[in-house]
Amino acid sequence: MRRLILLAAATLPLLASPAAAQSVGVTGPKATASVNVMKPLQLTAMRNLQFGTVLVGTFTGNQNVTITPGGRTCGSGAGLTCSGVFSTAQYRVSGTNNQVALISSATPTVTLSNGAGATLTMTPTFPASVTFTNSGNQGVLFEVGGTLSFNSAMADGLYTGTLEIQVAYQ
Repeated sequence: MRRLILLAAATLPLLASPAAAQSVGVTGPKATASVNVMKPLQLTAMRNLQFGTVLVGTFTGNQNVTITPGGRTCGSGAGLTCSGVFSTAQYRVSGTNNQVALISSATPTVTLSNGAGATLTMTPTFPASVTFTNSGNQGVLFEVGGTLSFNSAMADGLYTGTLEIQVAYQ
């Protein structure tokens, strides 16, 4: 009898264990998988930003020279005279049709230096975004302008700096 009780006690956990898991399918709408494949963005500088020549006369405070797609504004009164060739910078960005590329600058200002220690600070201006109306190398052109602030004590020289324009998909 004792053997029977021990045998029953040993088999009881096997009888009390849960049943094997049961497979159940989805009863409502099924999940889907998707992926949006896009071309990598390509950004090419097509033209440099040029302010031309600025003759700095006598004035108080600061005066600005601004280049936009619409033209050049040279100061707000006497003291600055602008001449020579000027243009906005021009970029071509290409990517996937019907997508939006956001445009930004790596820094909010660009430092231009004359190589002798004097600097000018330029604030670049550009569109916030562009929408691709085609795919491939045609891309979309956009322009980058800027504003330089002058005072009458500016040192002579050719001032240069590097624009760091960036694009990213929205």
